[in-house]
Amino acid sequence: MKKRGIVRSMFLAGEIVGAAIVAFLLISSAVKWSDSETPYKAYLAKDMALVVDALFSSPGNVIINYTQNVSNYYIDFNENSTTVYKKTQIDGMSYKFVGYKGFEMDLTLENPAKIQFAKINDEIAIGESLKKNLDTLKCDETTGGSLKDKKILVDPGYEKDSVKPSNEMCGIANSFIFKLTNTWVNYLNIFSTRNLHEYDEDEGIISINCNDPSETDESSEADVVISFRAGKGKDTTTNNIKAFIVSGSDKEKESRKLACLIINSILENKAFDDIRITGASIVPVDLEATDKDFPEGIKNKIFVMLEIGNSESDDGKELLKKIPELGDSIFKGFMEYGK
Repeated sequence: MKKRGIVRSMFLAGEIVGAAIVAFLLISSAVKWSDSETPYKAYLAKDMALVVDALFSSPGNVIINYTQNVSNYYIDFNENSTTVYKKTQIDGMSYKFVGYKGFEMDLTLENPAKIQFAKINDEIAIGESLKKNLDTLKCDETTGGSLKDKKILVDPGYEKDSVKPSNEMCGIANSFIFKLTNTWVNYLNIFSTRNLHEYDEDEGIISINCNDPSETDESSEADVVISFRAGKGKDTTTNNIKAFIVSGSDKEKESRKLACLIINSILENKAFDDIRITGASIVPVDLEATDKDFPEGIKNKIFVMLEIGNSESDDGKELLKKIPELGDSIFKGFMEYGK
């Protein structure tokens, strides 16, 4: 009987402790919900989780400016939920979103003045101020092959009613060439439709002679051809980036990918954040039907003719002043090809 009494006492003690824990949790929960901000935190967590779900299910590119006031809170985003709290996660409220397999995020925003949500080419981004462009294109990830050892022809084009390239186009071409030859391309693999300065062993650079109006015929030597033009348009409210490729070419798929990477590199360059770019597109053209001036012998090569901005618009003029930045963006597009 004495042993049974001991066992019963132990059970009673366990029941008392258990009841105390349950009571404590109930009281804590009640106190938590009695906090006037808790319902709002729960609402925010659920609302933002639904925004993330909406991004996952949205076709195409989209940017959402979140309009609720979140400036007094910490916001945590991970791979499957949002959490809103004031000081620590203990006082936080969470809500799960569906997401997708393989999605990863580990982000905390501290008292954000605003939040932007974006889905650009299936990539989810969240931040206080996202520098994302809805015109960013989805590039083919299957086409590959590094351009590092390819022979590259650079064509700076020429101004209408002129026999030589514009200063802007020639400058962009030379900025691009400078990046190529100083990073990963042998200068012997660089050609141009215009005469090049002799390679300088001391300076280690090669460049197009912008003041020489004569042309060369080097296209047959090249594996890749990139051509530059300034866009012109009577509608001065537009300032577009276009990349022309040859429709039906043996290298159309490769050309499209290179054009895509170059355009995206320009759109993502923060140097152009203050310049309005109104659209971006890849345009396949029929060589026999177009009136555009393409270099010779490009049909079976990787070819992109980049038409940069609208030189008749204020935004286009500002864009064309960014010569080193444009050259750098075009170069980065080349670097991305084959990765």
